[in-house]
Amino acid sequence: MTAVILALGVLAAGCGLRHPTGPAEIPRAPEVRYRIGEPRDEAGRWLLDQVAGARWDPGLLAATRELAAAAADPTSRLAPAATALAQARAGFPGDARFSRLYTGGALPEALVAEARSLGDAAPALDVALASRRFGDGTVLWVLGAAPHWAEIDPIPRDLALDDTLPLQVEADGAADLDLFVAPPEGPVAVVPLSAGMTRYVDTFHVPGRYDLEVVDLARDRARVVLTFSIFVEIPPPPLGRLPSTLDPADPVAATAWLYEALDARRRAAGLAAVEPFPLFEPLAREHSAFMAASGVVDHRIAGLTDGVAARAWEQFHPRARHYEDLAAAFTAEEALDLAWGSPGHRRNLLCEECTHAAIGVALEPTAQGPARLFVTWELLAFPDGVPFAIGRH
Repeated sequence: MTAVILALGVLAAGCGLRHPTGPAEIPRAPEVRYRIGEPRDEAGRWLLDQVAGARWDPGLLAATRELAAAAADPTSRLAPAATALAQARAGFPGDARFSRLYTGGALPEALVAEARSLGDAAPALDVALASRRFGDGTVLWVLGAAPHWAEIDPIPRDLALDDTLPLQVEADGAADLDLFVAPPEGPVAVVPLSAGMTRYVDTFHVPGRYDLEVVDLARDRARVVLTFSIFVEIPPPPLGRLPSTLDPADPVAATAWLYEALDARRRAAGLAAVEPFPLFEPLAREHSAFMAASGVVDHRIAGLTDGVAARAWEQFHPRARHYEDLAAAFTAEEALDLAWGSPGHRRNLLCEECTHAAIGVALEPTAQGPARLFVTWELLAFPDGVPFAIGRH
């Protein structure tokens, strides 16, 4: 997908530069990533000449242009909510600071000192500069600048509900990092990261915008090295109830059928079948039982469990990689169809690196009407070796 920014402008008096006069189309970037490039106007080249070690980032430019275009009048301010949204939409991952300056058309000399101060301690500095000229001749300049503390592998900015985000961060001198995930509602989750290692983040269970920060913990004080947002799609419709004449399903038979059906669909997709992993099957059944008892389909259930992966990491070593799917339905066939119909869930079931699986099924306790099956799929990869129970070897 190619992003295009429409630049509209007139010649500004006194400096020979072209400035946007109205709102520009700001594209929604398909990825979160740094996009190092070259400025296309005189003002951008001037800024790079003034700030040693600065790098021009077109993604950051998209955010600064959005802020400049959104200014209703010369007295408008850069609200924190507006700057955060502009950066999120642009997919720029750095900890950006935005400053504004009004001039009669001259270059914004006063903004150079702010950019230099941000870049003094950092290995590099990402910058962008946008402008807007008002009818009275006043020019609004918006500077975006971000210390470049870490590198991030490109990641999708838009996810499907319940999708998994592979995140890898490189930070010089840092081994331990914390990822803070602020969902649209509910508490902030903290996910530990290891620099240079891919972590699969699976916390996107509510539609909306998620704000994420990566904090470097290896220094004398915590430092925010990355900040970005992920947009998650709307949820699927709720599962309806079938007539009360439906006979309840057998969890044992459903488990056997789900293993067979999973292997059949993997083979049809050109992938190898997965081998059942008995050590994790009790954990998968336990999680399904928690969901059945609470009526909640979630990877973590407050007051009951932190999830299968957390339980496995407590009891077994070395750690496995978990690709988890969940569903609630009246039959095993319907449960698999629900998971298969979601791109994110189907991607987990077709995990290429996975060699094993653990499936757990539990029947919903109900006094009247049909009971649903609650299903937990754990597709597993063992990059550090096959896990074994702690204390037995």
